[in-house]
Amino acid sequence: MLFLLIPAAVLTLATFILAALWRAALALFRRTAPRFWRRTLEAHAGLFVLHLFVTVPVVFGLLPARFVGTRGDEAGYRGPRLAADGTWLVQTRESLAAEKQGKAAIDPVVAQATERRALTLTARDHVALRAFLVPEVAALDAAARFSAVLVHGLYRGALEIETPGAMLRELGGEVLLLELRNHGGSGRATATYGHDEALDVLAAAEYLRTRKDGHGRPLLLYAVSLGTAAAALAAPQIPGLAGLILDAPMDDLRATALRELKAGGPAQGIPEPWASTILWSARNLGGIPIDAVRPREALARLPPGVFVLFIGAGRDDRMPPSSVRPLFDSLPTAADHKELWIEDTATHGKVWVKAPDEYRRRLAAFVARAIVR
Repeated sequence: MLFLLIPAAVLTLATFILAALWRAALALFRRTAPRFWRRTLEAHAGLFVLHLFVTVPVVFGLLPARFVGTRGDEAGYRGPRLAADGTWLVQTRESLAAEKQGKAAIDPVVAQATERRALTLTARDHVALRAFLVPEVAALDAAARFSAVLVHGLYRGALEIETPGAMLRELGGEVLLLELRNHGGSGRATATYGHDEALDVLAAAEYLRTRKDGHGRPLLLYAVSLGTAAAALAAPQIPGLAGLILDAPMDDLRATALRELKAGGPAQGIPEPWASTILWSARNLGGIPIDAVRPREALARLPPGVFVLFIGAGRDDRMPPSSVRPLFDSLPTAADHKELWIEDTATHGKVWVKAPDEYRRRLAAFVARAIVR
């Protein structure tokens, strides 16, 4: 509740200070003001209630629509780096910070090659997107190769998906790290939390599917956190999709938002009626199509031949096992084409950090099944 009480109190205090200054000016000019303080206190008591129940939740509902972007410590990311021998030099938030502070040096040759790896794609609604294409490891057998689109989560960027990207590349794939609209180097647009972002995924898939060098390769789609909503909405529309990997999959945007607001997260727990007011503001004033982002319904339209891997975390309060398991069970996919793995000790989007070896093993087994034709 402090998340709501503090801004309501600050707004009330601001006008109270102005009233006090006005009263001081009246006193300076020896003007009378009968019952001034009583009326001021009564008015500000009403203002506090108004701010608490209306102003603050309405503003909080607008923020997710207006202020979406990559977190500051990842804003300097310029793309994936490969060593001279082709090894993927995985970057982290910590490595970016070390470079910014001058504690780590960058090989100029590697940096120049990184910049050349960037691509500009265009979504169907004309939003420009930044993506990074990392070629497959040349030493691997070409017959085992595939293409993969990887999608990051909210407030992140391509940096977040470098680790699973490197794993998929080691397994014989070329990977495309996609930055969703409003993130990284991609263009700005109204944030829709999966609805329009699905167009970004479709643009990336179409690029890999139709490019001359990758034509005919099995196509995989990987996403984490918010990216799973965009990927789920896009997946049924991708011709020839071979496999879908969702880490921390979203079942429904409204349900996820309510869990985030009520269970904690950055808001530290917001109960009713404030949670519903915030969502009303986000939908009706911010333009976020909360009730139109339903990954569960989209996944029900997956072609039967698509292999699916769900990855969850036992300590995830955003996409908890209690939502991931029913979503997995609702898939129309045959039992031998789908797999669910929940790492009990991991938190949201950190399964590959908690269990990297098992993560790679699961991806390897999935790829081996999905790309066989």
